[in-house]
Amino acid sequence: MNAALLLCLVLPAEDRPKLRYLKPEGGKFVLESEVTREVKAGAVYTSKTVRGTETLTLTVRRDEKGQVQRAEIVHDRAGTVKSAQVEWTGSAFRLKRDGVTEDIKAPRDAVITSAPDWSDIFELVPRYDRVKKGKQSFAGLWFHPSRPPLTPTFTVEHTGTDAVTHKGKEEALERYEVRLRASANRVWARPDGVVVKILPAGDRSVPVVLEGYEEATRGLK
Repeated sequence: MNAALLLCLVLPAEDRPKLRYLKPEGGKFVLESEVTREVKAGAVYTSKTVRGTETLTLTVRRDEKGQVQRAEIVHDRAGTVKSAQVEWTGSAFRLKRDGVTEDIKAPRDAVITSAPDWSDIFELVPRYDRVKKGKQSFAGLWFHPSRPPLTPTFTVEHTGTDAVTHKGKEEALERYEVRLRASANRVWARPDGVVVKILPAGDRSVPVVLEGYEEATRGLK
């Protein structure tokens, strides 16, 4: 991804407020994830995913050219907190976690993610080249405080446009098929690249929806 596109994803806070993603649970919508992007001598992306007593916070720091400098994870599971960091060394990412240090061969523009975390989808959709079209592949770097790192390849394909009614106005959402490490997902996003709904494959899949779009996207399957 070129620097111009990457900086579009990290506009100042007044242009890119905190995004809250919700999921249905017990007859209501509950918090699943909060995402913030801000400019601080480069760019800082933070994703906080909440699953009951488990919280995972991923922070990715980029330089003025949009290149990844380092990323950190803080994983809190019922009060047990662990962390992990990766930092670009010039030829690889150096991972430090649980007393282990190792170098990971991955491109510097790899999609950084973990689990539980939706950062891969949040980043893949804006990277998609609508001029090129077709199914497109992107290198990933998956790391976690308690598990070995992975370097998966993700794919994303634009498959159409769907209309929804949001705040009384018709709005066109772009539809994508996104393949992660072990899951397929249908994703809808606004033309500016902001993901609005994620629907994992499967009859019992639980959607993740951008706050404010709960009713507007209910019929998207």
